[in-house]
Amino acid sequence: MHRGDPPAVAPVLATDDLHVHYGKVHAVQGVSIEVRRGEAVAILGANGAGKSSVMRALMGLSPVSAGTVRFQGERIDGLRSDLRVERGMGYAPEGRRVFGDLTVHENLQMGAYVVRDRVQVSERIEAVYGLFPKLRERTRQVAATLSGGEQQMLAIGRAMVRHPDVLLLDEPSLGLAPVMVKVIYETLGRIRGQGMTLLLAEQSAHIALKIADRAYVLENGRVAFSGLATDLRDDPALRAAYLGG
Repeated sequence: MHRGDPPAVAPVLATDDLHVHYGKVHAVQGVSIEVRRGEAVAILGANGAGKSSVMRALMGLSPVSAGTVRFQGERIDGLRSDLRVERGMGYAPEGRRVFGDLTVHENLQMGAYVVRDRVQVSERIEAVYGLFPKLRERTRQVAATLSGGEQQMLAIGRAMVRHPDVLLLDEPSLGLAPVMVKVIYETLGRIRGQGMTLLLAEQSAHIALKIADRAYVLENGRVAFSGLATDLRDDPALRAAYLGG
């Protein structure tokens, strides 16, 4: 089903008939998505629907068995992950995965490894502290000792230091207390307001739809719905059909 499809403007990031296998498991089955510059796009679905597999394939962390991935108009499905980062893709993975034995500041410095100008690195880290004041308070604290919400802030901030053209966030609310989810999504709303292009995979549809322009709902590795976030958010029949109410 396709409702509210965007106008014909070249996407900054897109997949076409994407397939991902893990052995005999066909995790992603012909998924086509598009993300346009300045948009916030949500990939929604239950646990095991294929959301994280799509995100990992976009970043080159899961092998693409068929189909294509394009970034800035160029095909990248054969490109290494680090080269995708250098081209302008940022990624905050599921489960946060910060460098636990490094401090907050050292983690942010690691995020800027492709930036050679030290002044620019300092300015970008300072901008992250502006977005997440709690990280400034923890700047010398070892990341492994942070709360789950603080680690999520750090994972997002580390990706933001690179000033990516598109920021991918995989389950940013997973395992967090409601108060931290609220803080994270308020910050993502500000990031989006600054013009950042966002693609987020979320199981908690109601919170993701508050900031998304468009959404894709995955079921068993396939796109069951694509359209405007407002349609899913405001139409009870669509919510019941695709999100369980």
